Order: sequence, then C-alpha cells, then structure tokens
Amino acid sequence: MSMNIPQNKNDWQFALEIFLEEWKEKEFVEAALLTGSRAINTQTEYSDVDVYIILSEDVDWRERGNKVINGVLIEYFANPPRQIRHYFKKEFRENSRCTARIVAVGKVLFDKTGIAKELKKEALEYMKKPFQKPDNIWIEIAKYGLWDMLDSVKDAKERNDPSFPYLYHLTLNEVLGVYSQFLSVEAPPASKVYRMFADGEFREAYMFEPFPDREFMALFLSTIEREQVETLEKLIMHVFERMGGFNIDGWRLKTETEV
Repeated sequence: MSMNIPQNKNDWQFALEIFLEEWKEKEFVEAALLTGSRAINTQTEYSDVDVYIILSEDVDWRERGNKVINGVLIEYFANPPRQIRHYFKKEFRENSRCTARIVAVGKVLFDKTGIAKELKKEALEYMKKPFQKPDNIWIEIAKYGLWDMLDSVKDAKERNDPSFPYLYHLTLNEVLGVYSQFLSVEAPPASKVYRMFADGEFREAYMFEPFPDREFMALFLSTIEREQVETLEKLIMHVFERMGGFNIDGWRLKTETEV
C-alpha cells in the first residue's frame, strides 16, 4: 500500500532498522521478512516498506498497521505461524497465492527459531501447486454473468450515463478473474496487471506463472488503453470462444435444488 509519500532511498533501510528494534526484542516475536516491491527491487519513490512479522505459535492475536519513521512509511503484518498457514490454504482454495507469495519472495530480516525458513519452504510448495479446475455449472454461470455485465456497459454508453467508466472497468476486472479461474491460473492484482502483462521480468519477479493465452493479454491491454465498448466486447467474445461458446438465445441452466 502507498500513501503517495515520496520515500528517500537512502533513508528507508535506516527507518526499517529503527522499526525492527522494538519488535525484535519481544519474546513472542520469532522472525521478520522484508516483502513487497523493496524485497524484489521493483520499488518506486512512492513505495512503502512492507514487513511481515512472524509471532510465536502460542500467540492468540494478529496485527497489521502502519508507522511513519523519518518520513518513511512502513506497513506491517504480524501473525503466528498457524494463521499464516491458514492463509496459505484459504487463499489457495480461492485461486490466490497472496500470502504464499508474500512469504516466498520475502527477504529474511531475522529468524530466531528457523520458522521463517520453514514457512518459506511451505510457501514455495504452494506457489507450484496447481489450482482446481472449475466445473461446467460454474463455467455457464460465469459466462452468463459476463454477458449481463457487457449488456449493462452498452446500455450505460448509449444513455451517456456517467457511470459508464466505472461499469467498464468493473467488467474488465471480472473478465480477468473469470478467465483466469477457467484457465486455473492466478489473476494478477489490479494494481499490477498492466505491468505483468506487458513486462515479463516484472511478472517473474513476483513469481506469477506465464499467462497461457497471449492473445487475451494483448486484447486486455488494448481494452485498458482504449476504453471502448467495441474493444471490451471483442475481449469478452474471445473469452466466450475459449470457454466453449455462448449464445444468450435459448441459454438455460438446470441444476438440482440445494434443500
């Protein structure tokens, strides 16, 4: 996260040392990782300093916060190992490796017990573990949802509705999420998707696997740049084709009741 506070590249490491002093001396703190852009050298002058603190297993709380030291914004997360492992599992079920990525790319700042090394090993295993493919019911509902959102975008455009840009980008984000899940890959976060599709080295630095459809990537970037209904529709038609086709005329879905 960033507060748009320019960070002096000569000061952030000193500020980090000051921040860690208080945590490192606590008995219930076992390790700390430098994460985010500064761990993989992709930071800008507005990047904050991300720190992941690993607490002892018997700690029954977690914490996140922000602190400004000498003008440097530090964002931190503090969790016991069982909570971190819970995030690994929960996020993986949701087609995400967010916490696993944080730990996997993180640089160890200190490790009193070896827990950071242990969790990094587990995180790397999650980074390689394949996601479950969605079933046919999910696919059909997802395709209908995309058609419905595109219809709303077209309507807003025709009426010159001020909400058009909002609906356009909501739909674009949904397309990325749906198609990524269909392909059983992790969707890049909104703040990084353009660079990840346009810059392979940036993508690799964050340990995102190559997106398996290069034509989609090109269409997606074009859809961001142009903000045109026609471009968005072309992107969605491409997704429909890859997902087995879609025709609203006669579309129906019959499933068993849940009660």
